Amino acid sequence: MPSFSTDLSVFLEIPPAVQLHILAGVLSLVLTPIVLWRQRRDRLHKVSGYVWVCMMAALALTSFCISGFGIFGPFSPLHGLAILTLSSLFVAIRAVCRGDLTTHERSMRNLATFGLGLPMVLNFLPGRTFSRAFFEANPHVGLWSTAALCAAILLWRFRRTRQ
Repeated sequence: MPSFSTDLSVFLEIPPAVQLHILAGVLSLVLTPIVLWRQRRDRLHKVSGYVWVCMMAALALTSFCISGFGIFGPFSPLHGLAILTLSSLFVAIRAVCRGDLTTHERSMRNLATFGLGLPMVLNFLPGRTFSRAFFEANPHVGLWSTAALCAAILLWRFRRTRQ
């Protein structure tokens, strides 16, 4: 059976901007079910949504402070996801302000799936902070677990869309 060990001290050794990035990401993940599955237009959905949008913006913006694995100078393809996240937030907010709830919902669901899901999987690549913190002894367990979860969500969304 694979070993699971937790060493949260890893998070204390990283720069404050990266700590803020992680905090924004964790809060976004925790709020995602409330924001996406809550009955629309009620108070909890709106308040959670405002916080979620702020956390997603903070997540995207703080990613530009992380440059340890740059491919294009200090930037990597994940920085492209940050730009896509910010533009998706803009589209979703503009849509809800205009009363276009279909575009708003689609943008937010895609943002949750691809703006959180894909980077979540990549955070568990061997050697990355999350992999070291939770799966030091067997780093591939975290990678395959999050990849399986993300694949299950994509399959569920695909099947739901086809119905």
